[in-house]
Amino acid sequence: MAGLVVEVEGRVLRLEGKPVYRIGRAIEADVVLTAGSVSRQHAELHASDYGWVLVDQGSQFGTYVEGERITEYPVETRIEVRCGPPAAGASLVLVPAAEYDLAAATPRTPAEVPVEPPAVLVDEPTRPPAFAPPPPPPPNAPPPPPGARPAAAPGLPPAIAGNDATQVLAMPQRPAGAPGPAGPVPPRSGPDLLVVAEGREHRFRHPVQITIGRRSDCTVVIGDPACSRVHGRVDPVAGGWTYTNLSNEGTFDDGRRVTSRTFDERLSLRLGHPVAGPELTLVPILSAAEEERRIARRRLGKRLLVIGAIVAAVVLVAGIGTTAWLLGRDDPAAPTSGNRVDALDAAKAATVKITADSHLLDDPSRIGTYHGSGSIIRSDGLILTNAHVAAPEAPGLTEKYGSAERIADPDYLLISLTDGMTDTNAPAAYRARVVEADGNLDVAVVQIYADAQGNDLTGKLDLPTVPIGSSGDLRAGDSVTVLGFPAVAGSGESITVTTGVISTVLNDPELGPRSELDTDARIAPGNSGGMAINSDGELIGIPTSLFADQGSTVTSGRIRSIDVVKDLIEKAENEAD
Repeated sequence: MAGLVVEVEGRVLRLEGKPVYRIGRAIEADVVLTAGSVSRQHAELHASDYGWVLVDQGSQFGTYVEGERITEYPVETRIEVRCGPPAAGASLVLVPAAEYDLAAATPRTPAEVPVEPPAVLVDEPTRPPAFAPPPPPPPNAPPPPPGARPAAAPGLPPAIAGNDATQVLAMPQRPAGAPGPAGPVPPRSGPDLLVVAEGREHRFRHPVQITIGRRSDCTVVIGDPACSRVHGRVDPVAGGWTYTNLSNEGTFDDGRRVTSRTFDERLSLRLGHPVAGPELTLVPILSAAEEERRIARRRLGKRLLVIGAIVAAVVLVAGIGTTAWLLGRDDPAAPTSGNRVDALDAAKAATVKITADSHLLDDPSRIGTYHGSGSIIRSDGLILTNAHVAAPEAPGLTEKYGSAERIADPDYLLISLTDGMTDTNAPAAYRARVVEADGNLDVAVVQIYADAQGNDLTGKLDLPTVPIGSSGDLRAGDSVTVLGFPAVAGSGESITVTTGVISTVLNDPELGPRSELDTDARIAPGNSGGMAINSDGELIGIPTSLFADQGSTVTSGRIRSIDVVKDLIEKAENEAD
């Protein structure tokens, strides 16, 4: 089926590879018109064995071809189309691709090859043969229009005026001559993609593979010399896209080198240099309904940062994202500064960020993403965290914290390791699932089982770990350091370290003596499930909640003592083995 060219608002779109294209005001339309009188789904272009047909979709103000209102109209030659009454942003031109290319191609008249005179032997140094200059243009020939390009070389496609602005709405197509039936075009399984490079916009429908580079056969061509010939590739994945760097010069996101990045939101990259390289912007295009759902998820994510309940006092669950670091106080018996730094660096490396998608149990339509923290306790990917982070439906949590906005258990947890050079979390590398969870303790142990895309692990993991210490000998005044990824660190991408002391050791009537530690170290939403260590870098507890006396502005952090969860850890280790 031959393609169709659309001229709209100074842009040129080439439609090919799909049987139906939509025209309208909706952002998800293939041809977007901006006039307010254009319906959201105004018209469609249907491909058939006989050519293209323009079909009005019951629009309020009608579709017009050459001033006449139509219901259906075959596109056999160049036509001017208006959607609704005359207005800016309501018109477009449709041209069969063959006619467009023929009209736009720069005509070439091959120059006559001059007849060389017979060779004459002369007594002079050898020199290259002289070629006759091209003949001058006829005296009455009109000058070339501004911006005209020279005729293409033999074997190359013809030069087309305005082709530099052409956007190809690409769809996966079967290569010519490939065996097997053509079959229908694969259905969309994610958002369309807007690619912005060097001031040009390119729009692609999901799913399609996109290459980016200086080579002329790349899907998106970038002329900047900092860009490699084939610099990167964008592949469709379920619900989004993945960018993969293919250049030795690298691709950078906010100064950090990117090897591969899966994204479903706007992503800005620099190619070849972290600051001076050409900018590449990738924007997934969602429908209005999908954007509303995404905004709702973000709002819910903010609500999920703190979960509260009043039981004689207000316990603010430092849920789903808290980080605190408590550094040792001056003590004659304390380890040296160098040892403290080493212990702190080791603890940072063993701290992970945990991210999950979930919904409210009372309203499944309210979905959101939340995050918390965790500690790697075994090199094969066994991680200690809070139950309200990993298993929010665990029995006992409702009784402990109340039933306000209860969250469903997520399908899986995404694990992001800590970058020791920048103290930020790297992109999610693994998936984990719950091995053991106890809502009364508010503790869970999870195990890494796959990479972030759900693929089986290819080798044995050897992750950094934190040694498990003892909370049995802790006393009021002992120093403590809390690590995690709290909301106070912006989006929770940077690990935070806060210092403090054990204010008091508490006896919980249900969990037993010395089961909880009260501290003045700052704990914030997002620290939940993270790490509390002593001055030797040993894990002595899990930052779990915030506590404030009713009517008081003073808030303290609560840490679950490590000794009361050791039985759960042992049980999880046996199950994981």
